[in-house]
Amino acid sequence: MSMTRHSAFALGAALLVLGASPAAAAIGDDYDPGRAPVPSTWYGLADPAAMQADRDYVAGMRPHHAGALSMSRDYLADPQASSPALQALARAIIRNQSFEIGLLDEVSRNLDRPPRVLNLGLARILLQPTATEGLGQVQRFMRAPIPGAATAAGPVTARDVQFAKAMIIHHEAALTMARDYHANPAARNGFLGLLNTDIVADQSQEIALMRRIIAAYPGDAAAVAVDPAMIHGMDGMRHAGTDGHAGHGSMPAPPSPAPMPPQAQPAPPRQATPRAARPA
Repeated sequence: MSMTRHSAFALGAALLVLGASPAAAAIGDDYDPGRAPVPSTWYGLADPAAMQADRDYVAGMRPHHAGALSMSRDYLADPQASSPALQALARAIIRNQSFEIGLLDEVSRNLDRPPRVLNLGLARILLQPTATEGLGQVQRFMRAPIPGAATAAGPVTARDVQFAKAMIIHHEAALTMARDYHANPAARNGFLGLLNTDIVADQSQEIALMRRIIAAYPGDAAAVAVDPAMIHGMDGMRHAGTDGHAGHGSMPAPPSPAPMPPQAQPAPPRQATPRAARPA
């Protein structure tokens, strides 16, 4: 049944009620001992295309995040790892992206839940659970800060350069996934939009830090090669075309052993969903 103006207005009001908590909340908020740990569910229209876009995104970003964890653990376990800034960054990646993996898993669980029926009298609307907000408060999660530029001073070894180069390639793939989701007209999950905003902001900042550390290497950083096997979490992802963007879910092709010039800069990010946005 087509919706009248009255039922459309009622739907909008219902979604506001069924949505998340006030706009002051954000995906990356730290635990506040003064607030109650009360999670809230996000809802969207039960649209198969939108749900498939969310599933495709989670199927790509979750193993990619897991790859960042294993890369960071390998680096921290290597006796040749000497950069204090990179070590702090690796620990931050493990902490922060482990939490984000939990958020992605919760999105999957919500998408597997049955939709709720909203009876507006003139129309029946199916609302699909899409995410859960407030898990940081429930889990008492405190986000690890990204090391500042001042911490980039210190010894830099070839192993440090390898890790930085590999993680830059890895981060740029995450930026591609985030931007592809924003560019997908079927992707309308406001929670994932906020999470993507965090991912783009954090990983762009981390890329800038790693480029600074590469530039501090006393030798020829361009001659330090990266074995593609050092870059985890790229398996099973669809390879992009020559332009590196083949649409939502596409990823850059696996890197060759050729070194990446340290002076190269990442592409400027597209406009992301505002952090304070909430689902319509």
